[in-house]
Parts: sequence; structure tokens; C-alpha cells
Amino acid sequence: MPTLPSKPTMPSLASLADLPDVPSPVLALVGVGDAAAEVARELKAKLVNVDTSTLDLRDHEVRIDLSALKPESIDFSKVDPRNIDVSKLDPRNIDPAAVTATGLLWAAKGQERYESLVARGEAVIGQARGSEWDAAVADDATPVAEAPVAEAPVATPPAAKKTTPTTAKKAAAKKADPEA
Repeated sequence: MPTLPSKPTMPSLASLADLPDVPSPVLALVGVGDAAAEVARELKAKLVNVDTSTLDLRDHEVRIDLSALKPESIDFSKVDPRNIDVSKLDPRNIDPAAVTATGLLWAAKGQERYESLVARGEAVIGQARGSEWDAAVADDATPVAEAPVAEAPVATPPAAKKTTPTTAKKAAAKKADPEA
């Protein structure tokens, strides 16, 4: 049986953030993981708020009236799937439009959920990239003497321009050769 990869070889969120273009299935998986982590945080908060003193049944008397339950009144032959007669099913009574509509509705809901998970994964990756950027900026926040900014040279007037012989020859050659 193959062993699972150890923790150091598992890709991290930071390594995903380094990728220039993360595929949408990976983004959906990141979104699922983020949603699961959020539910776990909410569940933990809810469990902390549970009053455990009301759950202690040692101080309470619990009575279950079994006489109210009458298992002999239940007809299990109606519930047993082995007793279903498939020959009585008529395929003409099945509405293909309803089956198709239900399938398309399920597909649309699945696509919508997938896209929301991809968007959530993009948000998580974007936050990871942003936090890495903030950390890099914080690391580079050491005071540095600012270098003087060079000013743009002042343009010379057109009359003062001198043409070199090579540029004059090139311009003349272009005028002489119409295909160039």
C-alpha cells in the first residue's frame, strides 16, 4: 500500500500563490478547504457556547413508554424493496421532460457551486499573494537613501539640429526606392 506524502512534500498555499496561473480545479479545492476551515471554526465556537450542565442526565429522570410503540402494526412487506414488481413500472408514464429538467437543474446548481468555490479559492490565493507581498515590502522597509531622479533633457530647437551624413544618405535612399 503506498504511503501518503509527508508534510514537507505537500504543496503549501504559498507555493500555489507563486504560480502565475492556478488551474480552476485547484482553486475549487482551495475553496473547499477554506469553506471546511470556516465551518470548523464556526462549529468550535458553537461547541464552546453549549451549556453542558443541561446535558447531564444523571440528575434527571427519563421515562420511555415502549407500550406506545407497536412494532406489530408495521407492515414490513410494503417497505421491503425485494417485493417491488418491476414489471408493473410503465416507462410511458415517465415524463422525459421532467427528468431532463431535473438533470439540468442539478447540473446548473453544481456548476454554480463549483464557480463559487473557484471564486473562493481565487480569493484565498489572492490573500496569500497579498500577505506575501506585504511581508516582502515589510522586509524591504529598511531606510534607503533616495537616489536623485534624473531630469528629462531639454529639447533643442529644430534649426540647431545637425544631420549626419549617414542619416541624410538613408533618407535619400528611402525616397529613391519606393518599395522600401
